[in-house]
Amino acid sequence: MEYLAKKLTDYILSKGVIEEKDYDLYKYGLLCSLEIALSTATSIIIALFLKMLLPCLFFFLLFIPMRSFGGGLHLKSFFACYIGSCLILTSTLLAVKYFTLPLCASFMIFAFSAVIIIMTGPVDHPNREVDASENMKFKKRTNITVLFATGISILLILYKNNSYLMLEAITFAFLSITAITGKFAHRQGSHDQ
Repeated sequence: MEYLAKKLTDYILSKGVIEEKDYDLYKYGLLCSLEIALSTATSIIIALFLKMLLPCLFFFLLFIPMRSFGGGLHLKSFFACYIGSCLILTSTLLAVKYFTLPLCASFMIFAFSAVIIIMTGPVDHPNREVDASENMKFKKRTNITVLFATGISILLILYKNNSYLMLEAITFAFLSITAITGKFAHRQGSHDQ
């Protein structure tokens, strides 16, 4: 990805679209765009292969804002994150496709995971330090997202939708695990320095 982002940035620089001083900014933006495009395309392919596009979209409705605001474990390379994300998505969709938990069990997993996420709070990453003000904004947005997800879970219980409630429960279980491991890894990293 880094190589492709560099080649694209070199090309638009040679065409005079950007200035030399903006090179690193454009390279970084292209790198992020390429990584997001690859991850999104792979996720859609996985969902289509499993014939689970709507559950995949529901997964991302919950997963993306929670990871954006709440943070969690970040691996050292894009490739490691990419593989990890694909494994989480695939295992979640397969679990929902082939297993069913009672509504009560799914709700308890969701609620327990949501409490862990709220107690853990937003997880900072060493590559993106945030100040206290930003941290409060992330905490507020995380809490709002958890509240939104709780409303969805109540609707799913009322409509007796086991599979989507289980999907929500598994998603939040993964999010709580990555929040705890991210908090621990960041704490360990700061002690090692």
